[in-house]
Amino acid sequence: MAKTFNKTILIGRLGQDPTFKQTEKTDITHFSICQTIRQNDKESTQWHRICAFGKQAQLCYKYLHKGDLCCIEGRLDSSSYTKNGEKKYVQSIIAENITFLSSSRRNENRPQPETTEDDILKVFG
Repeated sequence: MAKTFNKTILIGRLGQDPTFKQTEKTDITHFSICQTIRQNDKESTQWHRICAFGKQAQLCYKYLHKGDLCCIEGRLDSSSYTKNGEKKYVQSIIAENITFLSSSRRNENRPQPETTEDDILKVFG
């Protein structure tokens, strides 16, 4: 059997603040980043949906904000769902490693998941 490889590395800016959801199994954070692609004299913007899980989801929700620059390393994931009888397809990047490239700007009004220094080392160490 042939081996396969699924790796994506993106650097971009968040289009809006992340959303955070707690489930029975894990915490989930969703956000989108954009990239401006320049080819010849034309520019186009591409948006990428990012999903982070567990402690990494908590850290993303706590520290990432609209406009922040970050580097995402992960894998491409394709899924589908049915809405109003129509099948919809979604592609996202499942984050395996996230590097915050903007300075930290906490929003004290937003509820923060609890994290410790040990949690940060588990995710990024």
